[in-house]
Amino acid sequence: MMGTVCLSGVLLLSASCSDSFLQRDALTESSSSTYWQTPNDAMMALAACYDALQSNQLYNADQYTLGPLYLECISDNGGHFNWNGWIEGYDVAMGIHNPSTWLFGDYWKACYEVINRCNLLIANVDRVDISDGEKRMFKAEAITLRALIYTNLTITFQDVPYLTEPLTLDNPECAKTSRTTIVDAVLADLNKVAPDLPVTADLGRITRGAAYSILGRMALYSERWDEAIAAYREVQKLGYSLHPSYSSLFTLAGQNSPEIIFSVRYEGPGLSEGAAFNAHWNTPIESMNGTLNLADDYYLTDGTPVTDRNYGEMNNGVLDVTRPNAAHFVNRDPRLYSTLFVPGMSWNGKGGEGNWYGGAAASLSMVYVMKYFDPKDTGNSWDNGQDFYVVRYAEVLLSLAEALVQKGGYDESEVIGLVNQVRQRADVNMPTVEAVEGTGLSKEALLEIIKHERRVELAFEGLRLFDIYRWKELDKAVERVENERTSLGLSYEPRQYNGERDYVWPIPTGELDTNKLLEQHELWK
Repeated sequence: MMGTVCLSGVLLLSASCSDSFLQRDALTESSSSTYWQTPNDAMMALAACYDALQSNQLYNADQYTLGPLYLECISDNGGHFNWNGWIEGYDVAMGIHNPSTWLFGDYWKACYEVINRCNLLIANVDRVDISDGEKRMFKAEAITLRALIYTNLTITFQDVPYLTEPLTLDNPECAKTSRTTIVDAVLADLNKVAPDLPVTADLGRITRGAAYSILGRMALYSERWDEAIAAYREVQKLGYSLHPSYSSLFTLAGQNSPEIIFSVRYEGPGLSEGAAFNAHWNTPIESMNGTLNLADDYYLTDGTPVTDRNYGEMNNGVLDVTRPNAAHFVNRDPRLYSTLFVPGMSWNGKGGEGNWYGGAAASLSMVYVMKYFDPKDTGNSWDNGQDFYVVRYAEVLLSLAEALVQKGGYDESEVIGLVNQVRQRADVNMPTVEAVEGTGLSKEALLEIIKHERRVELAFEGLRLFDIYRWKELDKAVERVENERTSLGLSYEPRQYNGERDYVWPIPTGELDTNKLLEQHELWK
């Protein structure tokens, strides 16, 4: 996406100019003395690094591309139920993907575009006439952005090329590096550069908290419990806090919250820099359905699980999605109504309690996605200013709790206290762990509580599939959605689990064709 990127709260730069700058410098193999001299050169280069995060495969989307919300449709949180075959990831959700699946090539290219831009800045910023402190900070920002992308690549593709400097025309190919080696390098990088970053900065720029949070995420995904705990404890020292209102957090009003650790920024409407990942057609977006299984994971307000399965009128073993039982969805964890649009809710005055609003093409599960969607924004939906939150403090608290339990030797009261902080946000106020699940819990019981809390707190924030992969629970996720489809006779795309192969994305065919040093993963040969 091209447009305006604000750096340092002072200079407005055209990202299209910064894109051209980096492409031009790449063609000259970073050897020209004409470029990389003025402070403006460095600012344009850094703007381009941030700009690349706005890819439709990464932290934006349109109605056909992956993006962070549609990524959840590959998990048990949602599905491409109305538009299967049209949207990136539908075949991955169905388990019929292969190395030529377009999602893999598009995602790979988007990730390496960020990495390339970051590497060009890191390699050349020393040539610019700015202070040593500014150079260190620019490098630290680029290294952290690069680390975020390698975190995503190593949880999906696992072993990938690890690039820390620009490729040249003389040396344009590279082999894979083992995931373990990449993780070691990324954690070392982040520990080194985090102190060079400011504690506070303008929205959308990398801070010390962002660096430690990404370090913690990479460590958590890699079962490096001690390093995850240490990183998250650093974040705890930096003054973040939970936003009092979950219902307003994922709106324009929540973007300045002290809960937001790092976000991809958007400005709109009318600036050609707006978001579209949360676009709609004056109706809940039909191409993305939530699952009933996710809706039922939002417990009753007394903290007990939902046991009723009366979703609506059944005809010959098939749920009539035009005749839902709205009462099934009442008296639930308030986060349900900020995350999903369920029967009984209203959209711009249509629907409401006891009524059904199906939109232009009714959801095949009766459940739509509500998080980030603004029903009142009927004119600028495809070019709006809603930021996407890459990391927020609630994730840090739950990740720290998980790392403590996974390591062992934990203080149960600390773990429970971390979960309770998230549960008892002012407008959520769900019962504490002690009040419902009790104390003296086993490690397994605590982990299940944390996993559940991650699902309902972080749904449709681009993390559910990553969690399922690292917990090795894809088979269970597929089973949940398939059981929903078959037991209720719903017109979902069918899903299948193909074993260990499905935990790793194949190297895209196009990359293998153009890079002879690359080798396909063993499970995909």
